Amino acid sequence: NEYKSYLRLYMDFFRSSSSPRVAKRQTENEGISDEDSAADPSTESNLFSYYFMLRTGKLLDPIITDITKKFIVRIRQSKDSVIVKSNEVQQFYKYMTEKLQKLPFFEGYDTSTTDKIIIGMERFVMVNISASVFNTAEDRDKNLYLDEKIRSLHWILPKHLDFTLPQDNELTDRQLALAQYYLLEMSKKRSPHDKVSCIVLCCKALYELLMVANSNEAGADEFLPMLIYSIIVAAPSNLHSTIQYIDRFYPPDRLSSGETGYNFTNMCCAIQFLESLTPAKLSLSREEYERYMDGHSSHLEEAMCNKFASGLLDNIAKAKECEEKLKQLQGYQTKLRDNTEKLRSDLEKEKTSFLKSVTDVRSKYSMVNVEVNKILNDEY
Repeated sequence: NEYKSYLRLYMDFFRSSSSPRVAKRQTENEGISDEDSAADPSTESNLFSYYFMLRTGKLLDPIITDITKKFIVRIRQSKDSVIVKSNEVQQFYKYMTEKLQKLPFFEGYDTSTTDKIIIGMERFVMVNISASVFNTAEDRDKNLYLDEKIRSLHWILPKHLDFTLPQDNELTDRQLALAQYYLLEMSKKRSPHDKVSCIVLCCKALYELLMVANSNEAGADEFLPMLIYSIIVAAPSNLHSTIQYIDRFYPPDRLSSGETGYNFTNMCCAIQFLESLTPAKLSLSREEYERYMDGHSSHLEEAMCNKFASGLLDNIAKAKECEEKLKQLQGYQTKLRDNTEKLRSDLEKEKTSFLKSVTDVRSKYSMVNVEVNKILNDEY
């Protein structure tokens, strides 16, 4: 991480250079972003060539990077539907994966390292084309409908979903706030990989709560209602578009298997439940359901208090995270200042030594010159 921070400073310096060569490169690649501005702790640099260099100490073939950037420009300028673009991106993933794996640099590195480099390539592509393929016209109406419906269900309590929260209030509030935090973070991410990571982290927070409450046993019958409840309380924006975005642009082999596939399936089931929600699913009569939707309910105050408490914990968690990042940045600043002072001291020493050497040379030259003049005068 320390090396990565210095590398960013180094790259930022040369990006800001006013040389014609750098200016020309910036013009050619205008609009192509090297990194996501809102990355969570589990993610790495989006510019996969930098990531490759950091992991292996070697630079990626510039031809590979050039192919990727040209593909990004073509997709952004394309007038095709999002489905067509999705197919093109998935084909590009396969093509680039084969290209990368054939590079001699990959020999000798484990699967984990090569997978992260490939994921870095995928994230780099999606961060730069997200504006042209996310929340498109095909999804906009359904997206608005689902967002409005989730916001209208703010009165729902755990009892309506046939589950009870664990009695440990501190643990329950912390884990629910953490799950809701990742749901809100999901809306900010620009790549499908980062959005899926947020879903996984959200589900992990809820699983940990159930494991503690149920003595290391967490069933789907309890987990899914808790996930639905977390979605209602957090009310993340663009939820329908997010699911469609992941389904279209996340590599299907990774989305249909393992922990990622299981958690994404649960998220889809939760959204389907909310889209097709009826009074019967909440064990309510039509009259009771409509009364709650109109805001006439005796437990609305309780629901709002729960939501306020979760929001407060969410803000506390964010404040703690900012505090940790600030401490880390202060540490980098201290190290950078110490290194700068050491470099200045070394330069001063070198300067003093050099000037002394010059003075010695001049002194010796002067003495030699005097002796030579004496010899010449005697001879003359």
